[in-house]
Amino acid sequence: MTVEELQDEIGAIDAIYPETVLTIAPQIYTFKIPQHESLSIQLNFPTTYPDEIPQLLQIINENTSRFADVAYLEKNINEILNRIFIPEQVVMFEFLTELQEFFDKYVEEHPEPTPTLTKPKVETPERTPQPVQIEIPKEVIDPTIGWIQSEQILDRGSTFIGYARKVDSLQQAQDYLNNLITDKKISRAAHNITSWRIKMENGVVYQDCDDDGETAAGGRLLHLLQMMDAWNVIVVVSRWFGGTHIGPDRFKHINSAAREAVIKGKFVNANNDDNENGNSNSNTKKKKK
Repeated sequence: MTVEELQDEIGAIDAIYPETVLTIAPQIYTFKIPQHESLSIQLNFPTTYPDEIPQLLQIINENTSRFADVAYLEKNINEILNRIFIPEQVVMFEFLTELQEFFDKYVEEHPEPTPTLTKPKVETPERTPQPVQIEIPKEVIDPTIGWIQSEQILDRGSTFIGYARKVDSLQQAQDYLNNLITDKKISRAAHNITSWRIKMENGVVYQDCDDDGETAAGGRLLHLLQMMDAWNVIVVVSRWFGGTHIGPDRFKHINSAAREAVIKGKFVNANNDDNENGNSNSNTKKKKK
């Protein structure tokens, strides 16, 4: 990878996570952990990156009361980097996503200590104990529950995952979609390409698609569902951009992820999944990035 290509990846990260990247020197950058900005990591990128793995130089910790065990954090950060690094593939988007999830869990399991203040003892008359109201935390529901999910497809730093779900009405499809994109990871995708085909009991048919900025991808996805003769299903393919453009291969990966989710959910017969790379002019909505 050339210096320009590394800068392209850094630029993509800065676009996804604004004001989190700081250039220290050529090949050396500091990244704030998304949603945990009191923590930063400093990495040295070898000139042969992404053939060789970046080196963790230091952890910059502005909250020592919560993140006291720096050695433990350094060990886990290196383990995550070594686990996800694949030679010849850029890694920073997936690395920062994994770090955010790790620290989300860490903060949940290690509440920040509350300082205790010693107050002078004050004599007060005895009072009848009052009932204590206990606030029960609301249950956190995973937005992906109910969706059939494909295996992730990785190509030059980009990640593709397909999601499929049974729907019986246009409103239900929209409600399911709106809930799905509240997921932290899915909401950070560069594109969430969507298509649905719904056949009502009264014979009314709804079929539409949404590029979400990935030009022509929605029409191709709808055409795939038509070729598979898939009905009463909404399909979403999320793409996380890793900084390297992969050209037309992105359409192949979008259709592959969608097809796997549709077949995995048994929405069609597996024999109907031919010609997935066709085009369609059906009502494709296009959103700006």
